[in-house]
Amino acid sequence: MKGIVFDIDDTLYVRQDMIVAAAEDVLGIKVIDPKEFIDIYYAKSDINMDALEAGKIKTRDINGWRYEETFRILGLPFVPGDGVLTADKYLELQSHMSISEDMVKVLDAFKADPAIKLAVLTSGKSSHQWNKVDMLGLLNWFDRDKIIVTGDAGISKPDVRLCRMIEERLDLDPKDIWMIGDSYRHDITGAIESGWHCIWINRRGIGSPEIKSDIEVATDEELIKVLKELHKSLS
Repeated sequence: MKGIVFDIDDTLYVRQDMIVAAAEDVLGIKVIDPKEFIDIYYAKSDINMDALEAGKIKTRDINGWRYEETFRILGLPFVPGDGVLTADKYLELQSHMSISEDMVKVLDAFKADPAIKLAVLTSGKSSHQWNKVDMLGLLNWFDRDKIIVTGDAGISKPDVRLCRMIEERLDLDPKDIWMIGDSYRHDITGAIESGWHCIWINRRGIGSPEIKSDIEVATDEELIKVLKELHKSLS
C-alpha cells in the first residue's frame, strides 16, 4: 500500500491566473509580466501565514494588503482600498474554480486502486480551505479524516509534525508516501525531511534548490503525465 498526498492551491487547481486576472479587472490594466506579479504576491503571502492560519487576521484583509504591496512594488496605479476590492474579485473568480478533466481522471484512477491511499495536506485558515474542499468536490476522492488543514492543526508547513499526522492517518511508513505540491518551502522541504518522496510543481521556474525533490515538473501537462507513470509504478 502506498500513499499520495496532495496540496490544494496551485496543485489540484491553478489559482495564479485568477490572482492576476482579479488585479487586471479592478485596476483596468494589463499586467505586463504576470510571473513577476505572482512572485511578489507569493513572497508577501508568506509573511503573515502563521497569523492567518491561527485566525488572528482575516483572509480578505491580508489578501488586500498583499495586493496593494504588489501594486506598490510594481508601480501600478491604485488607490487605498483597491487591494480589498481585488481580493473580493479574486474570491468571485475562485468561486467558479474546478479541477481539470485530466486531473479528475487521475484522481478517479487513484481512488479506484486498492493499492493506493489518498490524503490532502493544505495550508490556510480552516474555513477558507474547507470551502475549497467543498467547491472542488474533493470528498469524492479524499476521506474527510485524511484531509489536514494547517489552520485546524495549529501547525504551519513545513513542520514535520504535519507529515507524521498524515502517516498516522494513512497507517503508512514515510518511505511509502509521495507529496505533490507547488511550494518548495512549504510542501517539499517538510516532506523531504520526513523521508517522503516528492513531486515539485515548479510553476514559477524558481532556481533549483540544493536539496532535490524526486521529480520536478513545470506544467499541468507534465504533472498529469508523471502522476500516470507514478500510478503504474505503485500499482
